Amino acid sequence: MQSKMRSIVFCILSFILSFVLLLLSMSVMLEATILNPSYILDNMNTTNYFTDKKDEITKELVDLGYASGLEESFFENVVDTVTIHDDTENYLESFYNGSSAKISTVAFRQQFNTELDSYIKKNNVKVASDESREYLIKRAASVYEANLRIPMFSMLSPYLIALKNMMPLLIGGLVVFAAILCVIIIFANRWKHRAVRYICYATSGTFLTVGIIPAVLLTTGYMSKINIESRAFYNLFVQGANSILIALAICSVVFLIISIGLFFLHKNMRKKASDE
Repeated sequence: MQSKMRSIVFCILSFILSFVLLLLSMSVMLEATILNPSYILDNMNTTNYFTDKKDEITKELVDLGYASGLEESFFENVVDTVTIHDDTENYLESFYNGSSAKISTVAFRQQFNTELDSYIKKNNVKVASDESREYLIKRAASVYEANLRIPMFSMLSPYLIALKNMMPLLIGGLVVFAAILCVIIIFANRWKHRAVRYICYATSGTFLTVGIIPAVLLTTGYMSKINIESRAFYNLFVQGANSILIALAICSVVFLIISIGLFFLHKNMRKKASDE
């Protein structure tokens, strides 16, 4: 009876250790991906985000320009990928630094003004008034700013910043907690092969729980079926989500390899204990 109770207790400890390892895996993944602005910028570069975003902004500006009598050719050089990249990078950095995430339109306004002066001079266009010109520039800047904003960032910003600030402490706490559980399991068992078996249970459970989400989503292609109007954001979302899922799948495989190693270690240690 006492032996059975001990087994139940150690199985519970194995379950807790598995859950802690799951949280640790997720925390490290979040720290390396969503909570890392470099990760988002890398995915933007990979998916040609800035080129697609330039096309989207230009298209909206052309629609705006029709009402003002501006030809489509005027907007060819109004916005460029370098400015979009720099303003987006500053936007992300300000967001992750905890300050108000604002998109600067200074460079865009200057470029728009320069192109407008050149267009007026070249085509000998008469400007109705300074007010109408300023209104046009303001509307164009609003289009530019709205297109550079990442959906749901403003709504999620308080939670993401809080999570980012506490993540190092959370990861450190989970590592210590996992180490303590392993020490308890090892030193509370007279026969060390049993301790290895219980730790193997934990890593096997982590392999299954970490791997099930990417296995389902990657095999079904669910991420690519999500409807996002902006092509740039759609490609960014799918690329980023799939990268996270692949990373989780790799993490799951690592736990599988550890579990297999612990399984054979347990068999070897058990055989030696039986021989003694």
